[in-house]
Amino acid sequence: MIDWLKSLLGKRNTENRSTGAAHDFNQLEQFEVFLAERMKRFHPSVSDAFAKLFEADFSDNIKGLHIEIFLDDPAFSFRLFSQGNSDVWADEPAPIKELNDTIDRLWPIVTEDELDEYMIWEDGPKGKPQVALEQPLDNLNIPRIVFPWFNKILSETRGSFPHPITASVHDITLPEEL
Repeated sequence: MIDWLKSLLGKRNTENRSTGAAHDFNQLEQFEVFLAERMKRFHPSVSDAFAKLFEADFSDNIKGLHIEIFLDDPAFSFRLFSQGNSDVWADEPAPIKELNDTIDRLWPIVTEDELDEYMIWEDGPKGKPQVALEQPLDNLNIPRIVFPWFNKILSETRGSFPHPITASVHDITLPEEL
């Protein structure tokens, strides 16, 4: 998970230097609060997008929906996929693509500069700052934070949608039914 943080380029705030486990834990807690507030702010827009999705007629061409959560490019983004009759996950039919296009316009939920505030830097060779190998955000439990958010949105918007809906964090968790 830290690879996406390490790969961020640009101006970095080097004042966030680790002073031990207590500081790292505090950074993690602060980020969790920040992310929860940001998700709260984005909730109405994402909920509206899902409500519009569930008003569409899907016929019987799909078996289920899947939300894939990505930790980078941009951070904490997600895409919705449908499972067709051939068991292929795709960005179709049109209502799925429309939801994904809406989310693309809304994101990023967290900018690179905002993530930098939670990065730990250390002195590197010749006193130049470098990203610390271990970051507090390495211990971030994304499913514990994000899955309840999606569950709330789905409970508000799903209506009588008959197909299963799953979610997973890309390359970290297996799909979990919401």
